[in-house]
Amino acid sequence: MIELTLVLVATAALVVMLDWRKGLAACVLIGIVQDPLRKLAPGQPVYYVLLVGVIFGVTLVRAALANVRLDPGVIHGWRKNLRLPFSFFIAVVFAQALHTLVAYNSFFMAGIGLLVWLSPIPAVVLSYQFAIRRGLQGVRRLMVLYVLIALVALSGVYLEYAGFEWRTLGEVGEGLVIYDMGTILKAHSGFFRASEMAAWHAATIACFVFILSVGKRPTLLRIVAALLLIGVLISLGMLTGRRKMLVEVTIFLCVYGILIALLQKGRARLALALGAVALVGYFGIVGLVAPDPVQTPSSRSARIDNPNGMQGYAARGRTVVQDLPQRVSDLGLQPIVYVVDRFGWLGAGLGTGSQGTNQVTAAAGINRWAAEGGLGKIAMELGIPGLLVLLWLGVALFKHLRKQLAAVAQLSTQHMRMAYGLVAFLVANLATFSIATQAYNDLFILVILGWSTGFLLAMPVLAAKGDPSIRRRNPQDTIPFGLPPGYRHPSAHVASFR
Repeated sequence: MIELTLVLVATAALVVMLDWRKGLAACVLIGIVQDPLRKLAPGQPVYYVLLVGVIFGVTLVRAALANVRLDPGVIHGWRKNLRLPFSFFIAVVFAQALHTLVAYNSFFMAGIGLLVWLSPIPAVVLSYQFAIRRGLQGVRRLMVLYVLIALVALSGVYLEYAGFEWRTLGEVGEGLVIYDMGTILKAHSGFFRASEMAAWHAATIACFVFILSVGKRPTLLRIVAALLLIGVLISLGMLTGRRKMLVEVTIFLCVYGILIALLQKGRARLALALGAVALVGYFGIVGLVAPDPVQTPSSRSARIDNPNGMQGYAARGRTVVQDLPQRVSDLGLQPIVYVVDRFGWLGAGLGTGSQGTNQVTAAAGINRWAAEGGLGKIAMELGIPGLLVLLWLGVALFKHLRKQLAAVAQLSTQHMRMAYGLVAFLVANLATFSIATQAYNDLFILVILGWSTGFLLAMPVLAAKGDPSIRRRNPQDTIPFGLPPGYRHPSAHVASFR
């Protein structure tokens, strides 16, 4: 099996060396198949999770050889709006890596931390350059490819639930068992290596299916088909035992609806209503992601007639409201207070809250419970200075996108729908990260999030100058009045790519 893996990776790398633009598709393929290949390999070696990183690295090298700029400064508006807070963020990350080296003498843990915090950055720039060259149609094709391949992999969740005992099914290692609902519920992962990965991909497929269904002129048939498929994906996600994905999709749909409603006159009430639903959904996530391997007081007392069937997984999701207050406390300021009291204002160091560093942290006597939620993980690895810098960077990105998206809405409906879908997808993931960080240590997931951000940042440029994949009139004739004050037309910026 290791020989087959080497042949597959070498073939993908060769394809990428012929054309770096095919690198993103190659990453999707390798990122999905690396988990079942790992299960078949002797000893299930952990380095299989880095195979997608090998292909991504080859893509970066090939793009650089083709004289493609890979620094963030190539992104329109970066230097003016984002460069300063981003520079401080990079400085904090490397300072915390040095902190880890000095405190624990572990290059491994520092490397894991650098990989987790920095890997999305080259993914953002590379996907931006890809979108500029391949246009909206190229982005859609990549999404379709991901949806199709990931759907095949996700079907393994049902196969595992149905009782198939293939070696490629189930979690790597001992697996996760949930003692809850008065019985034992197995967390199904299908072809993925862990149930949280399967749940994340189920939610992502649902989001991408919706984006693709409304991307062009939406029809009733497309919308109904998309909603039916999303319903199937939610049912598969429930079988993973990771309940957070249910409300993640809700947040995505609400945020998308809010963005659309804000553009329509007289729809302010609708936007407010959707905002309220999104807030309820977010706090629902807080309860939905109570530690899955153990039972909560409310679900412990719940009893069902058929605990081993689908009813057990559905009933477990309905106990969330009773567990909400405690989860809000556990994932709010309490982890930050613990980190400051235990490690000081500078935190514990880079990598201390990331998966894969268990042996080092155990030897150092580090309790990592605070890193379960996003705020605690940031405070633990980047310290309070890092938390403040990330807040600054987030505000700067929000201001940048607000101006750019307002322009996109007036320039191109197709680009607007894609941009709004990507914003909703990233916001839903931000909400999930804030209360459950396990999946966000996976390199493939981090790369996908980086790609989504890069595609989003490219939409204003494509809409303003003209998309190479969409026939348009002269863009100077299609720009209406009413663009946001201070908006700079990025014509010269796009011209540099020709």
